[in-house]
Amino acid sequence: MKLIREILNILSWPVYLCIAAGILIAAPIAAGYRPVVVLSGSMEPTYHVGSIIYYKEASFEQIEEGDPITFHAGDGKAMITHRVVEKSELTRQFVTQGDANGGPDPNPVSYDDVAGKTSGLTIPYAGYLVSIGRKPAVIAILAAVLVLGMIVDNLAPEKKTDKKE
Repeated sequence: MKLIREILNILSWPVYLCIAAGILIAAPIAAGYRPVVVLSGSMEPTYHVGSIIYYKEASFEQIEEGDPITFHAGDGKAMITHRVVEKSELTRQFVTQGDANGGPDPNPVSYDDVAGKTSGLTIPYAGYLVSIGRKPAVIAILAAVLVLGMIVDNLAPEKKTDKKE
């Protein structure tokens, strides 16, 4: 039983680290920022693939040429982050372009499709952790490690040994 307890204690540390990382990744939400995982290299080197970046709601007037914005695009309404290269006050649309792309995006972005203005805050590689951590099997394994640890601790409490000198 002692060996099982030690194995579960060792396995619980990565679980605690995952929980702490999740809290740190979610912390900016309290300030109104929303996280999004970078899935392509269109904004390299500004935002690297696998990073988590944050965007915050912004009015049309707050968005200027040169600002990166996160917006909904396509039928599936995928989230894309590209830089504003042109702003039209008349149509309330933006022409956008990825930093690594050779030219502007073919379709202008309506302000209605803008999720927000992207901040400079980026957490490299954290998107990979989030992608893995969303899988039901991974969640079940992490939960099982903690639950089994609690069960083992309650079934066979550790014996205290008093050492007398």
